[in-house]
Amino acid sequence: MPPIMTIAIISERKPRGGEIVVAVSTILSMTYLTVKPVSTQTTVRDEFINACRMTIQNGIPKKYAARIANPALLDAEYADFWLAFDAKGEKLAKQIIQKSGRSVAEGKYDFPGMVHLFEPEVIDPPKEGEIKPWVSALVTQLEPWKERIRKMHLDRA
Repeated sequence: MPPIMTIAIISERKPRGGEIVVAVSTILSMTYLTVKPVSTQTTVRDEFINACRMTIQNGIPKKYAARIANPALLDAEYADFWLAFDAKGEKLAKQIIQKSGRSVAEGKYDFPGMVHLFEPEVIDPPKEGEIKPWVSALVTQLEPWKERIRKMHLDRA
């Protein structure tokens, strides 16, 4: 069995970066993938946690909300690759990797580099009102990444 892959999910969007990394971490949770949320924004509303829990089958958003890592305390060994949800997060992830002396261009698995900017841009979660439609839309947007990660795992098995 191949080792478990590790992915860091990073967003420096203010003030909702914490909620974005928690939702993405919850959506991408798979038995062969360790997902690590990263952001300086750590506020995650209870209603956001509840919307994630109700939308994502077997999701544990509260666990990820409690584990949001501060990027200032991380090094390149933190993850096999980084998925950024905004340009600031992408820049910060690249700085973390370069600071350690590693190359941003040399990726693991079938990725061409260590840091990837998620596109299309994810809009901020709603400030008020119904959050479940936002989470559902994000689930759909992340499906190609889930498939790519699944394929990487199968190719390594």
